[in-house]
Amino acid sequence: MASVKACAPYFYMIVSQFAYAGSSIIDKLALGQGLSALVFVVYRHLISMLILAPLAYVLERNRRPSFSFGVMLKIFILAMLGITIQQNVYYVGLHLISPTVASALGNVIPAFTFLLAIVLRMEKLNLKTVRGKAKLAGAIFCITGALIFTFWKGHFVGGLCYFTYDPTSFRKS
Repeated sequence: MASVKACAPYFYMIVSQFAYAGSSIIDKLALGQGLSALVFVVYRHLISMLILAPLAYVLERNRRPSFSFGVMLKIFILAMLGITIQQNVYYVGLHLISPTVASALGNVIPAFTFLLAIVLRMEKLNLKTVRGKAKLAGAIFCITGALIFTFWKGHFVGGLCYFTYDPTSFRKS
């Protein structure tokens, strides 16, 4: 029983990755049918608000702070700069590329977050320790993989290129 509980976080992470990849495919289909990326972001925010607001009210009503103008302004700024801009850029990019590329490049976010935390001095990187070297190597490995995936035009076998990806090939004239 203890080994099942120990494996639970890994199982949930695998399920969430499949859900994330599946949502990229469904989102690409919706965008391919003509749904605007901006409208899609609004729908997504409205649906999440309708689901999460009642849950937050019921579960957090005794523990939430007072809802002052300052708190409301912080929530608005964080929502605009955090998720709204990110989702708009993601869906416009998803309209131009395949869901496979979008899912793969989404996995680079933790590496960029780590590097940004180092630049802003929120994270310390000690290259004298194994942990520090592993953090840096992981970030470099992740970003390098994403760059190779982004700029890769096909595999060469015997000097012949069997696949060339053209992101504009699906556009209608």
